[in-house]
Amino acid sequence: MGKDWCAEVEKLQTIYETVRDGEQVTESRFGEDFIKYRNADLNRIEKDRDYARAQCEIQKGKLKRRRFAARVRA
Repeated sequence: MGKDWCAEVEKLQTIYETVRDGEQVTESRFGEDFIKYRNADLNRIEKDRDYARAQCEIQKGKLKRRRFAARVRA
C-alpha cells in the first residue's frame, strides 16, 4: 500500500489552521542563538491539501481520476 492520503489531509489541515491563525513560531531565541524560520505560503498549503483530499477520495473509491484531453482543431 502507498501513502495514506487521508492522514495527509488531516496533517495539512492542522498546518493550514496553525499558519492561518498566526500560531506558528517564526523566530526563536536561546541566549546567544537566534533562529528565524521561513514563513509558510498558505496558497501552497491549500493546493497540497486539496490534492491530498482528492487522492484520499480516490483511495476510498468515491472519486474517479480526472482526465483532460486536448481538442484537435481541423
